Amino acid sequence: MIREPQQKPPLFLLTGLVIGLLLGLVVAWLVWPLRVTEVGPASLATPYQEQYRLMVELSYAASSDLGRAQARLALLGDNDPVRALSSQAQVALANNATQREARALAGLAEELGTYIFNLQATAAAVNTPDPNEQPGATPIEAVGEGAAYFLDDQELTCESVDAPPYVKIFVFDPNRNPQAGVRLTLNSEEGEAQFTTGQRPEMSPGYAEYPLTPGVAYTLHIQGDQMISGLQASACETEDGEPAWGSWLLLFNAQDSQ
Repeated sequence: MIREPQQKPPLFLLTGLVIGLLLGLVVAWLVWPLRVTEVGPASLATPYQEQYRLMVELSYAASSDLGRAQARLALLGDNDPVRALSSQAQVALANNATQREARALAGLAEELGTYIFNLQATAAAVNTPDPNEQPGATPIEAVGEGAAYFLDDQELTCESVDAPPYVKIFVFDPNRNPQAGVRLTLNSEEGEAQFTTGQRPEMSPGYAEYPLTPGVAYTLHIQGDQMISGLQASACETEDGEPAWGSWLLLFNAQDSQ
């Protein structure tokens, strides 16, 4: 029985593969190496993140700006920045050379924890409806005398616990026909918001709505005329007796020019 010799791959293929790998490494490392120009604090190694916290603490010690310190620590992406500061302080406390750093980090952790707690308590107080507040307890003052429109009716509607508060506006002409394209403006400490009727034609050509932030007072203008001041989200009770935020339903009619 005659055995045929096994064919071996040509030597130049193996040589080409080796040369290609070498050229690729040269290009990747020397010609076009990867350059990282911007690295966020969250991408730093653990020792450098610890140095970053120390830098934040030093900046806070100089400025006493706790809000800025919180914003800077947030860049680290810690789930609990207060716990991260406390843990680093405990590690530093075990080293006699870093006692001062430990006390500074622990102090920042304590103040930051109190600061965050107060913010959360304030937000909860503002954003939780008061079940003792009666529907309509927040007054709406009409101040549109001499304007092209007048407030014909207002009502606080209580839809559901999960429904956010809105101002819902219907604008009609003197013949009680809905008017589209009427310019509306809401001014508050948050800034100015402009919108027009007719953006939800499935509701009505004269309909417009805008979300209200609890605890913020708004002034409403129609076509540049100030119509209402003191517009605020008000607490109400649903049909099941649950506290919720109500939405203001406002009906405006155009003044008859005759």
